[in-house]
Amino acid sequence: MALKSLEDGDKKNAIRLFWESSEKSNKKIARLSTEYLTRIGNVNERNKAAILLVKKYDDDNARLTAAEIFFEQGEYTKVLSLTDNISSETAPNRLVFYRMQSLLKKNDSRLMNELFDWFTIRILSEDHVRFFEEYLKSISTDGELSSVLDNEIKNLPPDIQIMNYRLLIFKRNYKSAFNEIDNILSIYKEKNIFPHYQILSDLGKASLYGTTDFKASAQKFENLAYIYRSKQQNELAYCVYFYSARLYDRAGRYQEKVVQRFNSALDSTSDKERFDNALWYLLNMQLRMTTDDIIITLKKYFSRISNASWFDDFFDNFSVILLSHEKWQDFYDVWKLIDNTASEETACKYAYISGRILEEGFGNTDGTPKTKEAVTAFSRVLNGNASLYYKVCALARMNISDPTYVTDILTSGGIEKEKKIDKDAQTLLAGYAAYGFPQKIYSQWNEDKENLSMDSNIQVCRFLNNLGQYDNNYSVQSLRIAARTKSMWSGKIPYELLEFNFPRFYSNLVQNACKENNLDESLLYALIRSESFFDALAGSTA
Repeated sequence: MALKSLEDGDKKNAIRLFWESSEKSNKKIARLSTEYLTRIGNVNERNKAAILLVKKYDDDNARLTAAEIFFEQGEYTKVLSLTDNISSETAPNRLVFYRMQSLLKKNDSRLMNELFDWFTIRILSEDHVRFFEEYLKSISTDGELSSVLDNEIKNLPPDIQIMNYRLLIFKRNYKSAFNEIDNILSIYKEKNIFPHYQILSDLGKASLYGTTDFKASAQKFENLAYIYRSKQQNELAYCVYFYSARLYDRAGRYQEKVVQRFNSALDSTSDKERFDNALWYLLNMQLRMTTDDIIITLKKYFSRISNASWFDDFFDNFSVILLSHEKWQDFYDVWKLIDNTASEETACKYAYISGRILEEGFGNTDGTPKTKEAVTAFSRVLNGNASLYYKVCALARMNISDPTYVTDILTSGGIEKEKKIDKDAQTLLAGYAAYGFPQKIYSQWNEDKENLSMDSNIQVCRFLNNLGQYDNNYSVQSLRIAARTKSMWSGKIPYELLEFNFPRFYSNLVQNACKENNLDESLLYALIRSESFFDALAGSTA
């Protein structure tokens, strides 16, 4: 009712209803109501809502909403009080930006230390760039940015030199950044502290893209690695080993050193994302080496990966190499090696092709008859969370045609994982559908999709699918939700979800075109789904 009043231009009634909702609705809708109140009404009303939002929910997102309001009104002291205990490393960048702006406006002595932390412990953003330029203007003699930048960089205070260095990388001015590497390292040496991880990463990027003497740069990073390892600074050692490997790779003719440095990086880090990143680079580099080298790396490290889907593109490329070189045994061996670690999509693909390899009489098993092992491989696909393509292929190889059995297999999805369901989010989506706000459903679904039940997903698909007869945008949204739900889901799925995954939009046009051109309707529906996902406005730059 509040949303409807707002839509009709009745702000007064909307405010009244939002306040009532903020007190009586479930937690999610009450919070949304409070957030709406921070955006409408007069200054006092918005301030009151902002204070309530922070008091009730006490998290960084609530603080960000309140900080925007207080900063807009020039209430810098309130912004500082609100953000006194936030983390410059993990808080939303925009929230830290408002704090920095308020420190600057109040000429607060804490600014320089906090600004330096913000610039050196996280990936840079446009907020960093915007604030740094304002800060430089504030310390210039005439309030102009150019008067600071025209200065010789080495004449600026050390902390400003380091922050400015980060901006050089952010703006991809790699040549200038490369020329400053020794200066930046010397600043940290004079400070008697280790360089921050993000700074070392910037030095690596400058070396990769700002020079052609990759070997010399690789050796410099090697020397740093020995220092950091001896000082037990393992994550810093990881960083310089990683860039040393990439630099040796760019230099060429140093494949053994590349592998050694990547291995050293992998052995140095306890950070899961960094480990996956280095292993991905190593494996992709080894696509230019022998398949034996890759298998050795997989045996040594692949059981430690965290994000299996990160490696899907590598395994796609690796499969092409293995098959085009008729490495039948290696393909089968790789499947057995990665089956429980790779993503389901990759594991099932390798299982199916391994089954076909064995069917054709190639490769050797552990002693199991090849025909029996081929059945095991195909069964792995049928029982797993494979793509429909490989399930259909496996059904064909197993000569399974009973409609009930086929349907059961196509709606299976491996082992079901426990899912935390947000009932409040489901209530919100159902409310948008019931009370005439379909335009809000897709964005809200994207925000909450990890915590919705299958029934809720099906209801959303069905509702948007029905609206599609009036507006093609909703047809596309229904298909996208259906496709993403299927790819995310583990365990049994309803047959209705499959139907939503393969819709028959534009049926009159398709029927007429197929009749005129003597085509199977399924072929044209499949082509439309692949090329445009039934989006009538889809275009291509090709």
